[in-house]
Parts: sequence; C-alpha cells; structure tokens
Amino acid sequence: MNAKLIFPVALLASTLFAPAAICLEPVVFAEANPLIEMPADDRGNNPYADGTRAINEGRWSDAEAIFAKIAAQHGDRSDAALYWKAYAQNKEGQQGRALETCADLGHTYPQSRWTSECDALRIEIRGRSGQPVSPQSTGDDELKLLALNALMQQDEARAMPAIQQILNGNGSEKLKERALFVLANSNSPEAQNLIGQIARGQSNPALQIRAVRMYAAIKGKQSAATLADVYQHTADEAVKRAILQSYLVAGSPDKLVEAARSEQNPVLSKTAVQTLGAMAAVSALSQLYHDTKDTQIKSAIIGALVASGPRGVETLSEIVKTEQDPELRRKAIRNLGVTGGPAVAPTLVATYQSSPDSESKRAAVEGLFLSGDAHDLIALARAEKNPELKQAIVSKLSIMHNKEATDYMMEILNK
Repeated sequence: MNAKLIFPVALLASTLFAPAAICLEPVVFAEANPLIEMPADDRGNNPYADGTRAINEGRWSDAEAIFAKIAAQHGDRSDAALYWKAYAQNKEGQQGRALETCADLGHTYPQSRWTSECDALRIEIRGRSGQPVSPQSTGDDELKLLALNALMQQDEARAMPAIQQILNGNGSEKLKERALFVLANSNSPEAQNLIGQIARGQSNPALQIRAVRMYAAIKGKQSAATLADVYQHTADEAVKRAILQSYLVAGSPDKLVEAARSEQNPVLSKTAVQTLGAMAAVSALSQLYHDTKDTQIKSAIIGALVASGPRGVETLSEIVKTEQDPELRRKAIRNLGVTGGPAVAPTLVATYQSSPDSESKRAAVEGLFLSGDAHDLIALARAEKNPELKQAIVSKLSIMHNKEATDYMMEILNK
C-alpha cells in the first residue's frame, strides 16, 4: 500500500471550518482512517513502522499492542505512540480506555504537540457519546471550534449561548468568523434569528458584513428578503455594497435592478449594475439602459455588458446603432470588439464606414484591434484617404504580431 499523508483530527480543524470552503451541510467528523506517512528510516523492520502500517490497514488491535510497547519504552516517539494507541482504542470501540490513554499522555508529556491531538480526540469521543465538551473549557481556538461543532450536533440549545459568547467576546476575528459559519449552517429558528440580527447590525456590528455574505451563501434565494430589508434600513455604504454583491450569490437580479433604479449613491448604483453584469442578466441591463436617462448608469451598463460575455453582444450592437450620446456610443463600439470577437467584425466595419466623426471611427478601429481582426483593419487602411486615420489603423496593426499584419508592414516599407 502506498502511504499517504492525512493529518490527525486537530490538524484538520482549520480545514473543517475554512470560510472559503462554504458548504450547505453541517460539518461532521470524518470517518476515514488517517493514513500515516512513514519516514524514510522507518520503512524497514521497525516497531513504529509496523504500528503505522497497522493503522493504515485498519488493524486496530494490532496497532494498539504495538504502540503500547513503544510508549512503554519512553523513547523519542513514546508521546506519538500514546496518541496512536488512544486512536486505535477509539476505533476499537474502547472509548473509555482511549480517554485514559490521552490522560496518560497529558500527564507524562504535557509539552508534547500530541496532547492537542488527544484533546481533539477527547472532544470527538465525548461528542459522539452525547456529552459534548463545552467550547469555553478550552483555550485553543481550533479546539473551541471542534467542541462547538460537536455541541451544535448534540445539543444546539446549549451551543447557542456558547456561540454568542464567542461572537461577543475578545477572541480572534478568525475564531468569530468560523463560529459564525457554524451558526449559519444551522436551520434552527434560534440560529437563523441570531445570524439575522448580526446581518442587520443589531448584534456585533463588526461582523455584520461577514454575516451578510455568509447568510447569502448559505441560504441562497431565501436570504433575499432579509438582505433587502437590511439594505433599506442601513446607511452604511460598505454594508449596502456587500448586500448588492451578495445578491449575485443569492441569485436575485430583481433586487439589483431595484437598487440600480432607486439608489441615489452613484457608487452603489454602479455596484448594482456591475453585479448584474457578473450575473449575465442581459435582459435586465438592456431594459435598465432603455429606461434610465443617467449617463453614468448607462456607461456602467455598457461596461457590465462586457462582463456578461457573448450574451451582451446583441445589446451592445443595438446601443452602437441607436445611442445619440457620442461618448456612450464610442464606449459601446470599443466594448463590442472586446465582447464579440471575430463575429462582430461586420458590425464594426460598417460602423467605421458609416460614422461621420473621426472619434467614432477610431473607436471602431480599437474594437477591431481588441477582437484581433487584422484582416479588416488592413482593408480599412488600404481604403482610408485620411492620413491621420490611416496612421491610427497602421499603429494598431504594427503591434498585433499577426502574419497578415506583418506582411502589410513589409508592403508599406517596400513602397
């Protein structure tokens, strides 16, 4: 068997509660057997190697006996042997003996790092037996979280005050954020009420933005009504911006459209539009562009249509054809090249040929350049009589690193 390195229980704590790995189910202790990586000098005949092999193969009785002998020798690895002895005893169903072995480890080797592993094992054993350890009884953040998770699964009523104490206490921000994650994973009315209070800023304002984002990630569309209520009643721009961005996770474009229409703060209006673009909500952006007279919002929508990808091409093409504001039209022309690629070349060429002003023509050149269309740029350069526009086109061709463009550069040099 090829041994793989999987860390013991306490070392897994940071992974179990990593905020980036948001899941929709409560975290539970893993049942998988930890495979121990054997050091190079242990791969021959060696008691510790025999013990690790027994653990890896799930031979708990053999592992207990082997590690018991190693521990009795009081050598360099006796502390680790005591932990693995307790681990094997737990796997055998001898939880009482496992706890006694962990107590022996703590008494004999109080400074050993393996005492933390045994603390985590003790939390697991007591949690499974219906006697979860109180998070307040340990000073280690990771162990607090393991205890808190076990308590939430066994006795949520007892866990809620512990969570509130952590959130309102002087612990680290990391501990508070992960406690909030444990809370957000609960479907109980008490838990939902508490996280709702935090999201509203009624409890622990410092965690409000984190609560908003986590609430949206965990609850999805079910969070929209609460988030909208918070948005309506807060004056904090950072909180409002977090809510607008959270609508992306919650899948609520309608709330973003409402904010874009009614928000007086231009920064927040732009955030709402940008988030609609990230959602590829093209129909909403198109309708919003048609309805608004605010040029800043229109400009933001043209930018957001780029984030919508190919789905935004049709709306951008329509803006190019109908927009009367020259600045907005030119921005749409350039963004059409970014979004549509080669497919929009005919539109950009037609735009160049039909535009009466040189700035719109330059925007079309920029769009063709961004779409990588050297062929049409060369055709326009050959036909262009205006020396300044022709120079603008050639300038773009000169940096395209395209064979057709290079050949045209040689043609110019040879004239």
